[in-house]
Amino acid sequence: MEHGTSLGVTAGEEPEERPPTLPELLAEWARGRGPGDRAAVGALVADGELVVRDQVRLALVAKENGLLGCDWERLSRRYCLISELTESDAVFLVFVLALARRSPVPLSRVGDLGERRLVIVLRALAALAGSQTVAVGMRT
Repeated sequence: MEHGTSLGVTAGEEPEERPPTLPELLAEWARGRGPGDRAAVGALVADGELVVRDQVRLALVAKENGLLGCDWERLSRRYCLISELTESDAVFLVFVLALARRSPVPLSRVGDLGERRLVIVLRALAALAGSQTVAVGMRT
């Protein structure tokens, strides 16, 4: 599978390939995994903030069969040691880990997510349940 993505070019020029981003690589890894991995990676990619932070990346990302993937066990052991995490960041990671490993999570912490991350978690829960039709967001 080719990882590069073509950048815009003008007529007569060869397309320039760029290396894939970490979120793109993790999304590719998750496509071949179970629903929990797909939902958890989808939430991290949708968040867009945590997965690109060095300390989170070091705790989360591992090479597996030549591909970058998620090491949920390592993240579960290390996330509480990451000093740069806010309360919302840490709670979001707890929910992501619960999605990935189908483990219990205290629902009382949902209020600490903030509205943007709450929507991300709700969409990930719907995806985990196999639903692509549940609408999550504000009513107009």
